[in-house]
Amino acid sequence: MSVLTIGDKRLGAILLDAGLLTDEELQMALEKHREVGGSLAEVIVDSGLLSERRIAQAIEDHFGIPLVELHTLEIPPKVKALLPAEKAKELQAIPFALDEEAGVVRVAFVNPLDTLALEEVEDLTGMVVEPYQATKSAFLYALAKNYPELNLPLPPPPSGPSREELKVGELLVEKGLLDRNTLEEALVEQEKTGDLLGRILVRKGLPEEVLYRVLAEQKGMEFLPSTRGLSPDPAATNLLLRSDALRYSAVPVGFNNGEVEVVLADPRHKEAVAELLGRPARFLLTLPKEWEALFHQAYPEKSRLGEVLVQEGRLSQEELREALEVQRRLPKAKPLGEILVELGLARPEDVEEALKKQRQGGGRLEDTLVASGKLKPEALAQAVAAQLGYTYINPEENPPDPGAALLLPEDLARRYGVFPHHLEGKTLVLLMKDPRNILALDDVRLALKRKGLAYEVQPAVATEAAITKLIERFYGKEELGEIAKELSKGYQEEEAVAPELDESAAQKFVKQVIREAYLQDASDIHIEPRQSDVLVRLRIDGTLRQYTTLPKGALNSIISVVKIMGGLNIAERRLPQDGRVRYREGAIDVDLRLSTLPTVYGEKAVMRLLKKAADIPEIEGLGFAPGVFERFQEVISKPYGIFLITGPTGSGKSFTTFSILKRIATPDKNTQTIEDPVEYEIPGINQTQVNPQAGLTFARALRAFLRQDPDIIMVGEIRDSETAKIATEAALTGHLVIATLHTNDAAQAITRLDEMGVELFNISAALIGVLSQRLVRRICDHCKVEVKPDPEVLRRLGLSQEEIQGAKLYKGMGCERCGGTGYKGRYAIHELLVVDDEIRHAIVAGKSATEIKEIARKKGMKTLREDGIYKAFQGITTLEEVLARTIE
Repeated sequence: MSVLTIGDKRLGAILLDAGLLTDEELQMALEKHREVGGSLAEVIVDSGLLSERRIAQAIEDHFGIPLVELHTLEIPPKVKALLPAEKAKELQAIPFALDEEAGVVRVAFVNPLDTLALEEVEDLTGMVVEPYQATKSAFLYALAKNYPELNLPLPPPPSGPSREELKVGELLVEKGLLDRNTLEEALVEQEKTGDLLGRILVRKGLPEEVLYRVLAEQKGMEFLPSTRGLSPDPAATNLLLRSDALRYSAVPVGFNNGEVEVVLADPRHKEAVAELLGRPARFLLTLPKEWEALFHQAYPEKSRLGEVLVQEGRLSQEELREALEVQRRLPKAKPLGEILVELGLARPEDVEEALKKQRQGGGRLEDTLVASGKLKPEALAQAVAAQLGYTYINPEENPPDPGAALLLPEDLARRYGVFPHHLEGKTLVLLMKDPRNILALDDVRLALKRKGLAYEVQPAVATEAAITKLIERFYGKEELGEIAKELSKGYQEEEAVAPELDESAAQKFVKQVIREAYLQDASDIHIEPRQSDVLVRLRIDGTLRQYTTLPKGALNSIISVVKIMGGLNIAERRLPQDGRVRYREGAIDVDLRLSTLPTVYGEKAVMRLLKKAADIPEIEGLGFAPGVFERFQEVISKPYGIFLITGPTGSGKSFTTFSILKRIATPDKNTQTIEDPVEYEIPGINQTQVNPQAGLTFARALRAFLRQDPDIIMVGEIRDSETAKIATEAALTGHLVIATLHTNDAAQAITRLDEMGVELFNISAALIGVLSQRLVRRICDHCKVEVKPDPEVLRRLGLSQEEIQGAKLYKGMGCERCGGTGYKGRYAIHELLVVDDEIRHAIVAGKSATEIKEIARKKGMKTLREDGIYKAFQGITTLEEVLARTIE
């Protein structure tokens, strides 16, 4: 894609200002320039919009750079020697006169607005350059004539109206379509302005269609008044690259009696197109506007890959045509966005929005949709399968054949992210994220061949996460029983022997439990010493589940492995220790937050699996109810104020906070965070971790932030009076502050700030909103059934039979996928309090949290319990779960 130079931009502006080009004509020329390159002036001339001389006259009128008839001058050898021949050709500049006393050389430029070329000529000659302009045709004639060492053919010198133009004028007069006086006047005007004769005649009242009919007759071509109804044959359009079609205003539309039918908008390019096609052709002439509509129909895409490769010289036109012919014979795939809409997986407006983001930031449409939270990875995999004509397989619903995994080596499966699912006769069905990965398919076929297996390989589509889990489950599994036996062998309980990291059973066990936690989407791993054994539990969907038990003697070696991973002191057993490590093993890449704590039966360890920054969804994926989401967007879009997110530990406050930052912390903002500890590392955000030993507290960091010219400040947690006061002051001084707080509901955040010593008038002025949230377990989709509500639960929730009339309630019966719990995954419920004038007055008046909550409810705020009940009616969670997680 060609970029406009400063000179091109200036030229476009003056031609528009002078009324020589309409806005529509200039846009057409700019589009053609982007595709075919060269200078804008050349594109305008080739398009038949203006002549060289008319453009030169416009430049002279506007910039005062005179036009010189370069082809008529005899240039002294001494003058032309100032600029080497190759440089004259490259810069399109020829020196033609010299004033030695003044140290000035007069130079004719094809593009006198190109300041870089002018500066280079000054550097080469060592003199002041006085610029003149020359038409391209005059320059080419003068270059060939004055620099014979270039061995260029001598073109004919420029002249007045061309013979073709004069013939057209005479033909119009002969046919009675134009009177002789008008033609004479037009010729005089052309002599003065250098404009094209046809354009002058049209301005004088000659219908454009009449002109083009005569031009077609003169060139022996058929005239096509309209291109509507024409359906260009792809086999024909493939004969001419899009860039060439634009350059020569030509569209091949089909075949007739062994000839290619080509529609032209400019008869001057007939011979050039015929030569380019290299086969018999029949030409038709149409009006420029009709041709433009046909062009966009025939060549709908811009910057196609093949054409870019041809432009870069990496591919010949013949090779591209051959490849296009092969592509034409293949079945056509619909655009992914269209398939997503057809399958009901995404809304048209979501796809359009994702396409805009894709154009701005690059990347693929599917990745943009998934990152925005508008599309689930499973839905994407289904759409890719439909687009490319492959099968979609969900390994949870259709488990793989364990024997198939033995057909491929582990390193190959990990390298390409593929997994052998099952055999169908002599065909291996291979799970892939992208079945277009030819390298992966070739290497899989080669691996099978080396084993002496003559299997065909058939791709099937699955999500990347599902394939990763299969690889870990089938290739990375160790038997826990065997590891436990190794751990208990020869162990002396009182000894504290550090294990060998590469070989020890403790190392194997820790790897295995982390792998299993990752595969089961656990948030925490608990290793807990008891009186006679060691209990290992995983927290899945907010609930601890037993994973295994180990001999008591295994405790110290396992804790030592955990400490070494996190860089902790293995000799210190009397004090709690904290650490962090990035754990990478095979396809698993996860951040772990480690914590050890002495108990009466030995040290306990907890490992928290932190989600990657890339896993943080857009705010659309946070689970807000429809009415709440719009109000939430309005609050976080405000330029200053303090926005609080409240809830107990494990309620998803950090996740929501960073999702907000992901949306509002744009490159034009300075965003600072103070956290304890830093959980998610976000590119483009300045993150600071609390360090009490060094004296870096939340309050001290906040004071420092105010001297760092911030736009957005995120406070991990407001724990004390000093932090609360500084955060409020920051919000009052024009910064947007986002902070978390531990309260039971949204209104209580106001009284908590008051109790921390923040003045009520400052709270009312600074606070823009409070979001309270909880996480409820989500009903497992695989064992979900409709149920009747429990009357006792309805009573405790304060719901009557009339209120639930017509609502459907669901429950999970328990299955293998959800571990028999009936729940799989978690979902957020929200209570959003937006601070308006009435609530500000209530805050200043010292109203209680209960009174403020009632005011907010009258204005439409839904409480946590109400939002939970709404989501239970939507089939997301159960009323029992809402009752367990909320207090009213």
